[in-house]
Amino acid sequence: MHPRFTVCGGCHIDRQLRFESPPLPGRTAPASQSERVGGVATNIAVRLAAWNAETRLVSVQPPESLDAMKARLTEAGVDPFLLPLDGEPPCYTALLGPDGELLTGAAAMALYDSVSAGLLAPALAADADAVIWDANFPQAVITAALGAMPPDRRLFAVGTSTAKVDRLAAVLPRIDALVVNRDEAACLVTAGDVAEMAPGLAAMAGGATVLVSDGGDVAALATADAVVTARPPAVELVNANGAGDVMAARLFYDLVKDGAMAAQDRLERALAAGAAYAAGRDAV
Repeated sequence: MHPRFTVCGGCHIDRQLRFESPPLPGRTAPASQSERVGGVATNIAVRLAAWNAETRLVSVQPPESLDAMKARLTEAGVDPFLLPLDGEPPCYTALLGPDGELLTGAAAMALYDSVSAGLLAPALAADADAVIWDANFPQAVITAALGAMPPDRRLFAVGTSTAKVDRLAAVLPRIDALVVNRDEAACLVTAGDVAEMAPGLAAMAGGATVLVSDGGDVAALATADAVVTARPPAVELVNANGAGDVMAARLFYDLVKDGAMAAQDRLERALAAGAAYAAGRDAV
């Protein structure tokens, strides 16, 4: 049986501009550009579908772009449950250096602030092995929607950004697994070593599985009875944007597919998937 996921959160167009040489302030620099569907929830959903999981994506979209976005998601193997909502189409523009590292990102996502819990409720009624949330929707929406979910439904969450991760603070005790980077973790728990922050967050979440990453440095995975660390595989970077979402997808997939997997193996598989994606290869 393939795992079944419902993924809730951001669904928009990701635009990437990659400079051919290091940019200088006040100067025009040559760059290449690409466009794809994006958003943390969407990136996770697309990756889960690539691993043959039955994946439904719950999000919003302006009526004029609804059909086109549904078509893109369907082509990627994702079942789109997109709700029409009037507003400006959300988008994210990433500026990448010649080495593929993110220099800065511009997020135009005001549409998500208009989402209501009542709008999402029908989409969350379908059965699934786990529901995954990013932090793009307002805190009140996340809290209300989670409160309406069956208490035995597994819940996974992703930090999304330092500006939004605190939206998950109130629901930490309900979360079964959480993925955040080091900066996001420091918004929820006392800053320190990742091997300290991961179990701190796990305790706040009642023994949940928590992965705290730190780019190419050591990451930590905490469970109710273990804390393990590992460093991502060294790769030649092509594009780091979205690699953390692939890492999260791998952890969530394995938590549903293999409940007996050792914590060290879970962490190393998640890091390997993110590194493969950052290197421009199919994530393992």
